[in-house]
Amino acid sequence: MKASSRSGVICTPHTLATDTGHDVLRDGGTAIDAVLAASATLAVSFPHMTGLGGDALLMLNDGRQLQVIMGLGQAGHTLPEGGIITERGAASAATTAGALRAWQQAKRISNNWGSRLDWPTLLAPAIAHARAGTPVSGSQAFWQEQRKALIDQLPDLHRLCRDDKGELKTEGSLLTQPQLADTLEQLSRAGLDDFYQGEIARALTRGFGDMGNGLTATDLARTQATLGRPWKTRYRAGFLYNFPAPTQGLYTLSALATLNQRPLARDRNGGADYYHHLVEAIKTQLALRNRELADPRCFPVAWEERLSEASARRSFGLINPNQAAPWHEPGQPADTIWMAASDSQGRTACLMQSLFHDFGSGCLVGDTGVLWSNRAASFSQNTQHPNAWAPGKIPAHTLNPSCYLADNGEQWYFGSQGGDGQPQTQMVLATQLIDYQQSVENALLAPRFLLGRSFFGSSENLKLEHSIAADVREELSRRGHQVETIPELSPLTGQAGALRVSPGGMTEAMHDPRGQGTARGLR
Repeated sequence: MKASSRSGVICTPHTLATDTGHDVLRDGGTAIDAVLAASATLAVSFPHMTGLGGDALLMLNDGRQLQVIMGLGQAGHTLPEGGIITERGAASAATTAGALRAWQQAKRISNNWGSRLDWPTLLAPAIAHARAGTPVSGSQAFWQEQRKALIDQLPDLHRLCRDDKGELKTEGSLLTQPQLADTLEQLSRAGLDDFYQGEIARALTRGFGDMGNGLTATDLARTQATLGRPWKTRYRAGFLYNFPAPTQGLYTLSALATLNQRPLARDRNGGADYYHHLVEAIKTQLALRNRELADPRCFPVAWEERLSEASARRSFGLINPNQAAPWHEPGQPADTIWMAASDSQGRTACLMQSLFHDFGSGCLVGDTGVLWSNRAASFSQNTQHPNAWAPGKIPAHTLNPSCYLADNGEQWYFGSQGGDGQPQTQMVLATQLIDYQQSVENALLAPRFLLGRSFFGSSENLKLEHSIAADVREELSRRGHQVETIPELSPLTGQAGALRVSPGGMTEAMHDPRGQGTARGLR
């Protein structure tokens, strides 16, 4: 359900996190305070998708400037024991966690915005929930069923996913996390730097040693978050913004810049021409991403040229309006969460945080209760690829939430879970909101597609939600797309959210009807 208010709104993937953020806004916190507190609660109530052991991006708008924070962990200076990185397990937990560095940077900006709330206040709800327990979400129960074999292989996940009888926890059953509560409590007392250079850091380092993941105290201490400006491109009567490399933001922006060459609003909304051009625009960009996306310190990309009008025209010229281009690219499924809040001063904060794949590495580090990401699995196994592992290197990221600032003062913020699906879902949201001027509700309800492999290892085809008209699916097949129909409002197409700020100050937000997210506004 959508929430609207002139005093502040928040939307997140879980009701407990939304309630936490709402209460922070009610108590005078900034939009940044709200998403930080909500993210801490989400680490407890949505542990299969996000947590302290992952990475985070934030996009902040104080009404004068748009800034981005990138808290991305880096590789250790040695490979895990055995000399290889795996997809799961300890050898996939071989990058540090940048999320809390991003939180620190964001809190400093929040204090500059006038925040009077401290870390003990912001972390208190998460601590209480971790200690008393939270109901297992429908999302966690769903992913447990999909990952039975993984849970069997990784004993640490038994603490999160199995009951006292060894059965998978069911939706609504109680999940307590006393070790995570202790970690959060220590962070609230000592400050977040303790995670990188303090008592918690020492506990993590001991855990790394036991795991053999190659990370050391020095690696942890060197983790940084960067503050900068987003990359942007002109789209219709405004500018689209997204995150710099090593995120895939460039490719989302480039695909939409390509679509900007076509007056899309003249096409039937939801028709074959609409979906054909969206799919063909992203194909070129995903192929480029797969070849080149890496830590920009190792492989810089001339992003301004890529987002130029001339580049967009060249990309658009590659699209055959009547024939689908071949598609043989490997997919990159991944999981994450997106949330956003706006406060009484009209300032907005969006946060995206991830463990990479659902349940991350599957490893709880030492006695901290912190589930570590498997982001190291994002490194290419090809030693000649720009994204190959190297000491201290940041791997390529699929995280890339967007913002659109219209010339008339309207603002939209949106993002989605889903690896390869993130730019695809964002293209649907952007075109629905901007080209077809749909409401937030209708944009989130609009039928989606997913080009490529899903979370469950299906084929590299074009998946279309059943709500796309049958004649449209048939026409797309005729144009050469390898079409597979998936259920209406399918979770395969991501868990998205959107927040709109009108020029008059009214703010509205909503999370995806494909999930259990909620939104609340101040009265």
